Amino acid sequence: MAILPIKSSKHLSGVLYLIKDVEGGFDQETVNVLRTFTSQTTLTIENLRLVNESLQNERYKEELKIATQVQESLIPKTFPTDSWFEISTHSVAAKEVGGDFYDFLQLSESRIAIIIGDVSGKGISAAFHMAQMKGIFHGLMQQDMAPSEFMKQANNALSRCLERTSFITSALYIIDYRMKGFMFARAGHCHTLYYNSMMDNVFYFQTDGLGLGIIRDKKNYASHIREMYYDYNPGDVMVIYTDGIVEARSPKNEEYGEDRLLYMLEQTYHLEADDIKYAIINDLNDFTGPGNLYDDQTLLVIKFRPTQPNI
Repeated sequence: MAILPIKSSKHLSGVLYLIKDVEGGFDQETVNVLRTFTSQTTLTIENLRLVNESLQNERYKEELKIATQVQESLIPKTFPTDSWFEISTHSVAAKEVGGDFYDFLQLSESRIAIIIGDVSGKGISAAFHMAQMKGIFHGLMQQDMAPSEFMKQANNALSRCLERTSFITSALYIIDYRMKGFMFARAGHCHTLYYNSMMDNVFYFQTDGLGLGIIRDKKNYASHIREMYYDYNPGDVMVIYTDGIVEARSPKNEEYGEDRLLYMLEQTYHLEADDIKYAIINDLNDFTGPGNLYDDQTLLVIKFRPTQPNI
């Protein structure tokens, strides 16, 4: 009997068994021929495997490309310009497809809804859930509901389609120019950073909230959501962001943190929204160093104009 494995350095494809009823029937020359045959067979199998892997990689790259294009189309490039506030946005994905999102909807002449969120996980599934959340946002907010009610309804909708291991953090703001204030609710999302021009004070809104999809019972989830209303002043600044900002790490594995973000707003609140954003992002990049992006980063800076027109 001659036993010849058909294997490469990494893969065993099979074993060739040959039997002769003649004693000593496999002389050295025959064995060498058989080894040449198995080597050629191994090479052919490896080439086929590499071609198959290459095709799969190309399909995966194409899927990623499509998912990236879909995601980019879902995130608004510009917000409506108006006389009440200026807004500047920044969003970058750690991989080809990220899980951060933001959007807006003009509810009426004097009211606008702004949402930000972060889908757990990354890749194509995160992009899919982001698309679901965008649809839920536009569908529910057509009914012009309060932020807390939106979170309850969104949680109920996502409970039907979100995997058990997935959840979404989010915060929804409704700015009312006529009332000169805004109401908001957060579902496990990062705390809102705020500068009050009248008090000349920078602080975080400490409000309760639980991520969407964590508790899938409608009544139980309702008890975890709180809504807040706040009167804004001309010159106030609101900074909305995802955890990729405050949890970004330096080469020494230090966290950027909420305190440093607050300090940056203390130094820049007098600037325009664009300049505040760039100052924060430049400081963040200096802190993390080049090529040190481990999580998606999204930042929205809203500054209420010093002169507020009457409606």
